[in-house]
Amino acid sequence: MQIFCFDMMLMRLCAKRKTGPGFLVHDSHLFDGVDGRQVAKALEVGAKTADDLGFQYIVTMNSDDAFKETSQNFDLNPYILSTRLTDATEDGGLFGIRFG
Repeated sequence: MQIFCFDMMLMRLCAKRKTGPGFLVHDSHLFDGVDGRQVAKALEVGAKTADDLGFQYIVTMNSDDAFKETSQNFDLNPYILSTRLTDATEDGGLFGIRFG
């Protein structure tokens, strides 16, 4: 959670100075071992900060991890992109590439 807070602080500085890439990406590894309530709050803070400062906040995470805990003040569903990776069909794979 220290890295999450540090990254949000950097995004605030970038917004104030009108610099930076305009996006922040976090992988699910950032939230490994973190209590579900803290993950839910971090996603809420990330979405609000991104909306307030005008940057894109991207989190890659399994849906079962994203919904371990919920917040009464924040609905995560509008932020979910239903991208699914599968190799069950010929057009599946990652970026059109089949592995294995």
